[in-house]
Amino acid sequence: MRKIRLLAVSAALSLGLLLAACGNNSAPPPPPPAATTPAAESPAAPAAATDTAAAEKAAAEKKAAEEKAAADKAAADAKAAEAAAAKAAKEKKAADAAAAAKAAEEKRAAEAAAAAKAAEEKKAAEAAAAAKAAEEKKAAEAAAAAKAAEEKKAAEAAAAAKAAEEKKAADAAAAAKAAEEKKAVEAAAAAKAAEEKKAAEAAAAAKAAEEKKAAEAAAAAKAAEEKKAAEAAAAAKAAEEKKAAEAAAAAKAAEEKKAAEAAAAAKPVTAAGAKGAADAAAAIAAAQIESSAEVAASTATSTTEEAAASAAAAEAKGGADAAGAVTAAEAKPAASEAESKGAADAAAAATAATEPVMTTPAMGILPASGLKPDTRLAVGAKTDEIGYLGVWAPDYAACGAVDQPGSSGYAVITKISLRQGSDILLVDAVPATGDKATLKAGDKSVEIVQAGPDAISINGTAMVRCTLP
Repeated sequence: MRKIRLLAVSAALSLGLLLAACGNNSAPPPPPPAATTPAAESPAAPAAATDTAAAEKAAAEKKAAEEKAAADKAAADAKAAEAAAAKAAKEKKAADAAAAAKAAEEKRAAEAAAAAKAAEEKKAAEAAAAAKAAEEKKAAEAAAAAKAAEEKKAAEAAAAAKAAEEKKAADAAAAAKAAEEKKAVEAAAAAKAAEEKKAAEAAAAAKAAEEKKAAEAAAAAKAAEEKKAAEAAAAAKAAEEKKAAEAAAAAKAAEEKKAAEAAAAAKPVTAAGAKGAADAAAAIAAAQIESSAEVAASTATSTTEEAAASAAAAEAKGGADAAGAVTAAEAKPAASEAESKGAADAAAAATAATEPVMTTPAMGILPASGLKPDTRLAVGAKTDEIGYLGVWAPDYAACGAVDQPGSSGYAVITKISLRQGSDILLVDAVPATGDKATLKAGDKSVEIVQAGPDAISINGTAMVRCTLP
């Protein structure tokens, strides 16, 4: 197609050149004739006519030369046009040959491509047909295998059901036979066990009666001894505690009185103020002595009562143990391996029960010993009017460290004193207004806020109530 286009362009160019040559051969228009006027007819007219003829001749010769040049150029142009036409014809022939060759090549390529495509489509169709045949074969084989598996499963299920029925019948027959044999064995064993139990119960009853009698005698003797020893120990302990409490209270009262007198002597106060401080110190001492005596008496009484109760409990326990032994002996059948093991376990449990058990202080409970007289006085104070009287600690666990060596952070409040650790203030406790009270000692003041019966804060520090064990 491109070669055909080139041929058309060449033909158009040749035609253009040919037309240009033809245009050059056309003669130019003649010049206009010279104008003649009457004035030109003069005596010099022949000379002028001669000059005009010469000029016209020269112009005609020039025109002839120009026309010849134009004819030569036209001939040259025609020759060039012929050459261009020949060249165009040659190029057209070459283009036609090239187009024909290209068309032949394209036809041959198209035929080859069509043949290749046909071959590929044929190959693909054959492959698809083969794949489809393979799939159909595989599906047929799978269907056949599934059908065979189902038939096999059905046959196995039928065989299993038949085997299960046969086994069930055999098991039922064996169970019936075993039940009959077991029933006969159990009847014989029951008869033998009844005879052995009767003999064992008779022997156990006799032995239990003897053991009961011996246990009651031993328990009574032991209870009497424990009661006597407990009473003697309680009385001795009460006397010692009372004596020690009185001595400690007297010594502390003397020390506090001496300290109060020294403080009064060091600080200029009025006679009434000095007398009031001395009276307060004496009141604390008297209250502490009285509290110590009451506590000692109460301790002695409670100790004696506890000893008596312990003795009574021991006596009752001895009787109960003896009675339990008799009851167990009466209810016990002939000894067996399990019963022997039970007896061994009971003995081990009794041994473990007699071993000491570690105990911990109860939450919020004061120590059993080491408490100071004002602590005992505060813990026993009546709180119906002044609810903040008592012993207080930052938490319940800290109650167990009150008045113990190295302890601090607790507070002991009585009607006439407030002690925090080793620091003591002489105060006049007053009922709270609302839930607040202010205790003053000289230039010091203590703010108490009571949040509940067993919870206060002292100068913003929260505390809980401690009680005696």
